Amino acid sequence: MTEKLFALSVADALLIDPQSDALVVKGTALLSSTMEQTMQEQEVFAGRGSQLQFTYNYQKVLSFQIEAADFSPTYLALQTGSKIKHEMSKYYTEETVTFDASGKGTLSDKPIGGVYVEMASNHNTITATDSVINVPSLANKTAKVVYQYNVLVDKLTIPANSFPKAYKLVLTSDIFSADGDKVFEQQIIAPRYKLDGALSMNLTHDGVSQFTLNGKTLADDDNNYAYITWKPVGNTKVAISMLAANIGETTLAVGETETVTVYGIRGGEYSNIVMDNSTLTFTTDDEAVATFVNGVITAKAVGETNVKVSDGTNKDTIEVVVA
Repeated sequence: MTEKLFALSVADALLIDPQSDALVVKGTALLSSTMEQTMQEQEVFAGRGSQLQFTYNYQKVLSFQIEAADFSPTYLALQTGSKIKHEMSKYYTEETVTFDASGKGTLSDKPIGGVYVEMASNHNTITATDSVINVPSLANKTAKVVYQYNVLVDKLTIPANSFPKAYKLVLTSDIFSADGDKVFEQQIIAPRYKLDGALSMNLTHDGVSQFTLNGKTLADDDNNYAYITWKPVGNTKVAISMLAANIGETTLAVGETETVTVYGIRGGEYSNIVMDNSTLTFTTDDEAVATFVNGVITAKAVGETNVKVSDGTNKDTIEVVVA
């Protein structure tokens, strides 16, 4: 990754229950997905003039802020630490009722308790008989009514003593080159992501309600917070700055062999990689002394020669002595 790269757009998010390994949420309509690391720093001043001699860091925190544009009851359940149940429940409804000449009106459902009838001057509470109400003053008229009835619903209860638990968080996004080509897919995995329980549902006349799934990561069994991977896309290759064989010279007896491991040196903060021999070219200056095939040096006759390995751009040389 030595070229200029750009992380564009928002990530897709997965929340997975670490106990059952079940997918709980698949968020593909996020407005933002942010990872932020903070830590405390202590400064040590000493000596003449109170010079800064040392700093040390502690209390590292890795947090994520996820904002979704779509609505899902699961978002509410996750932040409240509760389950969505399918059960009978009381439900308020509003409807328009047409009354006949005697003032009798029929409701769509059987009400529980009183029926609130909208009148010209005020709202009257009427007791229904089954699903029928009688309001003589509304004969041959229509009126809006509000009442409760029993219906089978998905129901979420927000208890006072229930809190969110930790989930595995997976964020997947795209990395593009300066030419606009997608070159990597980036994936961030936080094995133990603890939601903060903050909940807000802002219903407005001119927009959609946005939901947040913010929280912090807890250390996993290996004392790590998260793992970030970059998967090459299409013809993207891992860029290296040089090749390096694991040996610079070797001495062999006639008939002996030695297997060479070739590393790609990436530089910077990147670790070296073991090269795939199928992507490399192996040659020798004198095949009568030694051959170099698919990473294996074979001593043929007494003498000295150089064997070489190349990826087309970078190369390394090994001195071979056959005694």
